[in-house]
Amino acid sequence: MKKFLLSMVTLTVGVAAYAQTGVESNTPYGIGNDSIDCVKNITFYKTYAKSGSYADAYTFWKRVYDNCPAASKDTYIIGADILRWNIENAKTPEEKKKFTEELMGMYDTRLKYFGDDPNYGIDYILGSKIADYVNYYGDDVDYIKIYDELKPVVMEKQSKTDPLALYYYSYSSLVKLSKDPSHKEQYVKDHFMVDGFYAEVIAAAKASGDASKVESYEGFKQSGEAAFAASGAADCETMERIYAPQIEEKKNDKDFLSTVVALLQSVRCTESPIYFSASEHLYNIEPSAKAALGIASKAYKDGQYDRAEKFYKEAISMSDDSSEKGEIYYMLGVLSFERGQFSQARTYANSAMSNKKGFGAPMLLIASMYASSARNIYPDDPIRQRIVYCLVVDKASQAKSIDPSVATEANRLIGQYSQHYPSKEDVFMHPDLNAGDSFTVGGWIGETTTIRTK
Repeated sequence: MKKFLLSMVTLTVGVAAYAQTGVESNTPYGIGNDSIDCVKNITFYKTYAKSGSYADAYTFWKRVYDNCPAASKDTYIIGADILRWNIENAKTPEEKKKFTEELMGMYDTRLKYFGDDPNYGIDYILGSKIADYVNYYGDDVDYIKIYDELKPVVMEKQSKTDPLALYYYSYSSLVKLSKDPSHKEQYVKDHFMVDGFYAEVIAAAKASGDASKVESYEGFKQSGEAAFAASGAADCETMERIYAPQIEEKKNDKDFLSTVVALLQSVRCTESPIYFSASEHLYNIEPSAKAALGIASKAYKDGQYDRAEKFYKEAISMSDDSSEKGEIYYMLGVLSFERGQFSQARTYANSAMSNKKGFGAPMLLIASMYASSARNIYPDDPIRQRIVYCLVVDKASQAKSIDPSVATEANRLIGQYSQHYPSKEDVFMHPDLNAGDSFTVGGWIGETTTIRTK
């Protein structure tokens, strides 16, 4: 009898040891019958989920999630779909809250078991979790918590951080700024750091021909840039406070100087002393279009027009960005205009518009030059002088049609010079002029307009 009882105890212990869940045994699937149950439940929830029967899938998924959470990443990928379906189809607020909290907890469990995944690790999981958190918690979202949770991850993974996590890191920094004005400089740093990470990945994706990745990251980059532009945080004063103390210390650091010059150009702080200093240091290390442009801008500001022209031309020769070339040609046009070289200025203005599509400022420059030339072209004929203003209005109208951003200045020119059209009586008294006729302006201009009267 004693031997029989001992054998029964041994058998019971053996069965208990043979059947353990994954949680109990610290194994992916569990041991014995529990391992079999885990595999069976995985099959069931996947089958139901695949057919869209998420209510049925939930029962079997829940058993897998509770008993063998380390079995597969699919538990969390498909589980997110199952829980989202339950949230969106919940019958009561209490039920919705239950499933929402379970979804958040599921992401935390995934971090525990799969947070070190090389491709879909902590940054990817947090990005996905935050996206659902923002979606389901609405006005109750704590962006400060998001910022603090993401910061160490972004600092560690840098450009390898999942793009969604990068987006929420930058956006949560912006929200933090809206609540705490002292966060302004940090937000500027955060934005440009994230923007630089996007640019780094985009460059690599372009080099490898990964068009899908380029499109995805460019979408995130553009969204971040739009938010930054709307924030008003990047004023020149803030940029100077951030970077001025570092310029001399890092005057031999090519990467730092390149970043500063690009940043200052992007926020149009090109009249800043630190922009000039950083550009010159960068040019001394390695001549580049951006560095040459900075030196040219300083020379132009100081009235050193020959030096400015030299470096503007160098910048054009080194640039491989047609839009950037367009802007530099425009500056050469402005420079030539100020030197009274109108024909040369027009050539530069046309080159500016050829390189940068939809660029209206060069056309306004041409309009201004035509207005300035009217009296010189027709010194003894005030009626013809006024007809030149019809051409000025033509150019201003063209400018705003190709570039709505210059509409305010274009409308100012149109309003100003249309008031100086010749009167009907003036044209009537001029033997070879008629309202509505074509008229070719002489001199260096050589363009045709239609005679209009006020």
